Amino acid sequence: MFRVVIVEDEYIVRFGIRSMIEWDKLGLTVSGEAANGQEALALIRENPPDILITDIKMPVMDGITLITEVRKSYPHMKIVILSNLEDFQYAKEAIRNGVSEYMIKSDMMPRDLEETLLRVRDSIVAASPASEQTHSVSEVEPLVKEKRMLELLEEMNPVRTRQIVESLRLSDDKLPLYVLHLVKNEWSQSVEEGQALIRKAFAEVTTTAWAAAYEAFPDRQGEMNILLFAVKMTAMGLAELKTGVQSVLLYLNEHCDMSCTVGVSMSTSNWSGLHQAYEQAKAAAKYKMFIGSERAILYGIDYVPLQNQMADNIKVSTTHIHAMVYAFQTKELQAYLEDIFEQLTARKDYDLVEIISLELLILLTTLWSEVASDQQSILQLKKQYYEQLSKLETIQMSKAWFLQAFEELVRHMIGVYHSDRNGIIKAAQYIGQYYQQEISLQSISSLVHLSKNYFANLFKKEMGESFLEYLTRIRIEKAMTLLTSELKTADIGHLVGIPDPKYFSKVFKKITGQSPSEYRVRAKEDKSS
Repeated sequence: MFRVVIVEDEYIVRFGIRSMIEWDKLGLTVSGEAANGQEALALIRENPPDILITDIKMPVMDGITLITEVRKSYPHMKIVILSNLEDFQYAKEAIRNGVSEYMIKSDMMPRDLEETLLRVRDSIVAASPASEQTHSVSEVEPLVKEKRMLELLEEMNPVRTRQIVESLRLSDDKLPLYVLHLVKNEWSQSVEEGQALIRKAFAEVTTTAWAAAYEAFPDRQGEMNILLFAVKMTAMGLAELKTGVQSVLLYLNEHCDMSCTVGVSMSTSNWSGLHQAYEQAKAAAKYKMFIGSERAILYGIDYVPLQNQMADNIKVSTTHIHAMVYAFQTKELQAYLEDIFEQLTARKDYDLVEIISLELLILLTTLWSEVASDQQSILQLKKQYYEQLSKLETIQMSKAWFLQAFEELVRHMIGVYHSDRNGIIKAAQYIGQYYQQEISLQSISSLVHLSKNYFANLFKKEMGESFLEYLTRIRIEKAMTLLTSELKTADIGHLVGIPDPKYFSKVFKKITGQSPSEYRVRAKEDKSS
């Protein structure tokens, strides 16, 4: 395992980095984390990592200073910079100090960070030929073979594919073949132990049943892949193939307490078709989201990609959900969420489900932040939500989870609503007394100790109009009274808290339908009559 240290002043960002990657699958482990360069430097000197992931702008000691100090003692340490787009000038300086990778936080997705870490890890391995020499030949050869097998799956150039096939001494009589991609559902073993047990399961089951020739090896994410050759498969139908793979899964479950799903590609009759078969197997394995896990899923049979994807994107209306939550419309909200998940189920697009789920999760945690006074408990809730959601295997489980989570949120908001109504009454009284002063949404919500967004929604629900509408109406009503006096219109605007004469006239006419001067004339006429 290669050691990684994460340096970032924002805890939630550090937590996100830790959570978005399955480190052990990449052959990595997070050995420490720090909130600034000074803390990081102490960590590094105590236990130097192989890879340093650091932000640029941090308190106490920034990332540039940290990198400079690290380079003095650890010139070969791999460094990955995570920062904002506007900090790119700083990044140039960091790159001169030998930074391996630079990533923009706002653009970074889990897959991007994973690929970056894989490149860095592979560069460490490539730069350490001496370490391989310490192993015996019997230890090194399987590692080299597995690396080339994986390269065979990833390679799209036919010429290079043929070179790899020849180096592995694979003959064409092994064709046709299938690619199997195993993904973890649940197990307690480490990645290495899990891989060993999967190899054992295939050795136990295939030699006595449906396939005598295969190669098993992990990919860059630690998931196991199987090349299933044609020695015993020439006369075997897809039903027998599926039954055979299912028997491996049953063995893993009963003898190893491991739950897996297997994606099975269509057969390929040429080596250059392996990359496509690998993509098919991965896509089939992801389809467990729609039909369930712990099974063999055959590409082209169980999973048939939709030929004509729907043109319209599935969109989550944050405004609509926001309004329904604050209106306590539980049934309407549930119907809206169920409709979203029905569309996702019909689309059968794994990546789209992940994107929509992330959008809903962000919205859910944002709404909780608006109504909660204890932000530490909200941080714990976010961690809990992320962990729970990561364990959901099917789209039906995700739908049920979101329905329950939003229902709990609305139930909580109903509970706090009654206790916070007094705050709205207090705010309205304050506006009625100090309308002539500058009053912002931020200042009035702070006065009653409520978050700005929560106050704005609660105020509208309680008063029937927004905070700004209410404040403006109160000011104009006061102005209407003052316009019956001899005061100048411009002075009246100042007195009610709208000092700009043009804006005062515009707002006055919008609310009353008359300009201030027209209203004054009409008021005098009414008084004289």
